[in-house]
Amino acid sequence: MPKLGHGPERDTTPKRERFVAVSIASRIIILFLSLGLFIVSLATGYVTQREYKNRLDGLVLNAVDQTRLRPDLEFAFYRQNRTSLQSLLSGFLNTEVITQVSAFSGAGDVLATRGDDNASDPTPGLLSIRQGASVADIRLVSLDKTGFTGTGFWPALVAPDSRLYLSVPIFSSVNPTTKNLTLTDFVAAQAIDKPSSLVVLGFVSLAIDRATLLEQVSSTAAGMFVGGFILLLLCSLPAYLYTRQLTAPITRLNLTASQLLTGHLSADFRIDEHGDYSELSQVLNQAIKHTIARKEEANLEHKILLMQAGERAEQLMQREEELSRATAEITATKEQLARIANYDQLTSLPNRHLFTEQLDLLLRICERSTKPVAVLLLHIDNFDRINDSLGRDAGDLLLKEVADRLVGCLRSSDLLAHNVDVSEGLNVSRLGGEEFAMALGELEDTQAAELVAQRAVEQLMKPLIIDKHELVVIPKLGIAVAPRHSTDASELLGFATTAMHRAKSITGGTYLIYNDGDMQDSGYDDLKIEAELRKAIERNQLSLHYQPQIDTTTGAIVCAEALLRWEHPELGQVPPARFIQLAEETGLIWELGDWGIAEACRQLDKFARGGIQLDRVAVNISPEQIQPAFVARLDEILQEVGLDASKLELGLSEAILMNNETTMLKFLQQLKELGVYLSLENFGASHAPMSYLSRYPLDEIKIDRSFVAECDKRESAARLVRAIIAMSNSLELPTVAEGVETEGEFRFLLDHGVRKMRGYLFSKPVTASLLGELLAVPWHYNEQIQKMALRAEMAAPASR
Repeated sequence: MPKLGHGPERDTTPKRERFVAVSIASRIIILFLSLGLFIVSLATGYVTQREYKNRLDGLVLNAVDQTRLRPDLEFAFYRQNRTSLQSLLSGFLNTEVITQVSAFSGAGDVLATRGDDNASDPTPGLLSIRQGASVADIRLVSLDKTGFTGTGFWPALVAPDSRLYLSVPIFSSVNPTTKNLTLTDFVAAQAIDKPSSLVVLGFVSLAIDRATLLEQVSSTAAGMFVGGFILLLLCSLPAYLYTRQLTAPITRLNLTASQLLTGHLSADFRIDEHGDYSELSQVLNQAIKHTIARKEEANLEHKILLMQAGERAEQLMQREEELSRATAEITATKEQLARIANYDQLTSLPNRHLFTEQLDLLLRICERSTKPVAVLLLHIDNFDRINDSLGRDAGDLLLKEVADRLVGCLRSSDLLAHNVDVSEGLNVSRLGGEEFAMALGELEDTQAAELVAQRAVEQLMKPLIIDKHELVVIPKLGIAVAPRHSTDASELLGFATTAMHRAKSITGGTYLIYNDGDMQDSGYDDLKIEAELRKAIERNQLSLHYQPQIDTTTGAIVCAEALLRWEHPELGQVPPARFIQLAEETGLIWELGDWGIAEACRQLDKFARGGIQLDRVAVNISPEQIQPAFVARLDEILQEVGLDASKLELGLSEAILMNNETTMLKFLQQLKELGVYLSLENFGASHAPMSYLSRYPLDEIKIDRSFVAECDKRESAARLVRAIIAMSNSLELPTVAEGVETEGEFRFLLDHGVRKMRGYLFSKPVTASLLGELLAVPWHYNEQIQKMALRAEMAAPASR
């Protein structure tokens, strides 16, 4: 067996080690004895039942044998001689199990009875005993006061006081219609082996006492049970010793980990486990060596700092921090040992096994509510190409980054279940390879799952740097919803997988919700989507929704961002992620872009003519539109509508600005000559170089919502937001925060100087008519902002 190495302090815990080992072994042996006792009980019951059946069958066969080849018995029945029958019946009482024997005529009359004269129950009639049987059949029935019961072993246990009645027909060896038959005729008929006639002269009925029969088989049952139990006890001793031998390494590792945490191990202490425990031994040995080295170094420095406390107080604080970090490393090591079985070692996310268990739990809990549960299955479509091109190490780094972004994009409202205590990130899992899964519980509707899927797509498609290579992953998501699609975890994952594979046929990062008809039939592929998109404008299927941008100092709407929507009569509301990239790849983005800009300008002009004031309308443009012809076409639209160019805001992504610097600078200068307001969208999401900010004629910077999310709770997000605000201030560019959804985010941004915000905290994207109603009330959001400020002031003293 593997053993632990012994150090100077190893002998201080042998009693505790033996106690833990005995405790574990005892629990296992108790389980073993319980299972063995159960098996012995089953075997005893089975053997007892078989013994009961065999004895009962033997009684039946013996009774039948006693009635066959008995000319004297046949002659007595033929003559219905009650005295002879009374004498002959005594031969059947050869065992104490048979308590009574009766002879019945063919008509059912009792001819003779021998046996228990003190029986309280009268002998049942022939019709009761023979009910349901033909005349020639041997009949075995059980009768109690309520009527018929079973004849087997288990009914005998339920009603042991009831009797079994065996009735055997007595056939005539000669033709009974022959006159003046004598005993000699019956003897002669059987002597020449003459076949019996089919005439039944009468019946012999035997009353069998079940209680006596059970007593006879009980000794066999008791002997077998006692023997099995003794054998079980004899086997438990070596099993106990072997179990202690098996659990000893685990016990020693557990005690060692506890000693490691409390610092009771010496410098020469080592764990020498082999076999299945070698990996754990290596991890603990490294932790012991590292911890003892750190502790000795810290102790030495601590003594020096005590001698020079006045001069080196700052160094003492640094060493104390090192001790804290070392303690944290030890704790992390212990947690790592506990997480090996249920967590992915690369990404530290739950694996398929743990995710499925938690999903089962979530589905059971949510059966009591009407709110749906969604499973999102994600696949990195271009992972194999990246992995083959840059190598496995780069692929591992990419998977880690994807996992971090998935965890980061889920907010507290999207947790696995509101009433389930789970650790952070447990609702995101790596199922294997480049596949990830997310579980969302207690949703208001399926649109909430789509919002999370859209957020995940946006986060994952932001460029990332791996080994000095800028990469863009292409995520494909499939969504399945319970109870709409299924309430079984495996089926739900299967439906999400089907939807994900269907999403692979769509270019770019996107998501699809499982649909029986669409997923099982041919559905709409990219060619059909493209064909329908070409007809969308002329069929008036496109529309613009607007999300207000709020000036928090006044509560007024200062700008509205136009968002393209496509309502198809058969497909329904088509997600922008489904058709925007397809439009860029097919060139339809030019037509869609023209229509979107023209429609936004027309709507703004319509507001102005109706007396509704709105400073600007914002429209995002695609990289495919960055061409000289775009400036000319934009000028034509502004001239046709008659709109001042300063009323139009064009949103530019970082990816656009990373094109050729000379070409891009010329393009932006032409737009500024028209008087268009230029904003930088999703700043910080593409990790582009900061140098272009000072060279390009930008009017505004918008902080990406991935940084705004939980900036009041996550210090990493807070640092990035503060850095972006500080850089914007140094460039004298106003800052707009996008995706503001909570009051905490609002207060954080307001405290750090951000005055303009957009997000679901104020309004979701609305139609033009609803936007007009909001604009009709000046300073529409002023009351909401004042209430949030009041709540913040009331919460401040409590936090202090």
